[in-house]
Amino acid sequence: MIVVYTTIYDSTPKVQNKKAAPNPDHELKCLLVYPKFSPNSFWNYKPACELINAKAPAPPLGLITIASILPSQWEYKLIDLNTQEFDQELWDWADIICTGGMLPQQQESLKVVERAVKDSKFVAVGGPDPSSQPDIYSMADVVCAGEGEEVIPIWLKSWRSGEPRGIFREVNKVDVTTSPLPRYDLINIADYTQINIQYSRGCPFNCEFCDIIELYGRKPRGKTPEQFTKELDAIRATGWSGHIDIVDDNFIGNIRKIKRELLPSLAEWNKKNRYPFYYSTEASMNMADDVKLLEMMQEAEFRLVFMGIETPDPELLLKTQKSQNTVRPIVERVQKCYEYGITVAAGFIMGFDGEKKGMDKSMIKLIEDCQVCIA
Repeated sequence: MIVVYTTIYDSTPKVQNKKAAPNPDHELKCLLVYPKFSPNSFWNYKPACELINAKAPAPPLGLITIASILPSQWEYKLIDLNTQEFDQELWDWADIICTGGMLPQQQESLKVVERAVKDSKFVAVGGPDPSSQPDIYSMADVVCAGEGEEVIPIWLKSWRSGEPRGIFREVNKVDVTTSPLPRYDLINIADYTQINIQYSRGCPFNCEFCDIIELYGRKPRGKTPEQFTKELDAIRATGWSGHIDIVDDNFIGNIRKIKRELLPSLAEWNKKNRYPFYYSTEASMNMADDVKLLEMMQEAEFRLVFMGIETPDPELLLKTQKSQNTVRPIVERVQKCYEYGITVAAGFIMGFDGEKKGMDKSMIKLIEDCQVCIA
């Protein structure tokens, strides 16, 4: 899902008195800092979280994965500024600060970088927003533009060669079967309403308003079932039970592989472990056209899927290259998911070029006809 915010920021590099970078092969103290989300963000429904004694929707999966990619001899600690106040003692403890995130975290990410620069802390930044707009983060010592499994080794190699600073970009797309087990031990599991896990990256479609294919490509890359269930084992070992969100931008990007490999393995794991989790994810609307897929997702305990419905106007869907939403009536597809116990949340966009007058009323009618629980 892509949410667009308008932000203005002076990206002119600041004059800095650079202190010497620490040696990456030493036992460094690394502080992972997860910036706050914008108060208006989809990811910031804190009052709802408080109803179940949680503090935020989900932990920083990216940062706890990065902790497994960076040198193993480093010591890691995490501050999630969505669940706790800034900790000066932890900040002073750190030799290096690693931060970054999505677009609705941009302003708070920049504040973290600015604080690090002011305090002469070596600071590295990465994630979807720095990958899309690296120049905005030019005051950081390091900008990792791309997927961490690919970019971090490039940065570390340059660092060991005497060039620790700069913008480092990925060369190839990552084979996610090599992605390490995230450091779930770094988070306070009770702070969240759900725990995140990733199966795949990339999407086969070409929707013109979406940046997923720019960041992750159009060829979906999936983990092995064994790798995926090992991550579930790690989450279960923390004592967590309940909601697991599979954060893929299109979980069914490779339907054949999902049906042949992952879903049977997941159903078997659930049964073996006495059903500790239920699942949500994000998928394209063609999910509703495959009855066997729906049956398998129901058996594997999927209970909610987010879909990008976008608009009720089929002409706009075709114009924006989202033709997959025009194959069958939208209401029919949503209701088909409900038949298999899968609730649909959905994203909508207003302001497309060529949008007809009265779109607000058409959109409201579609939402009500679909009985979408979150729009």
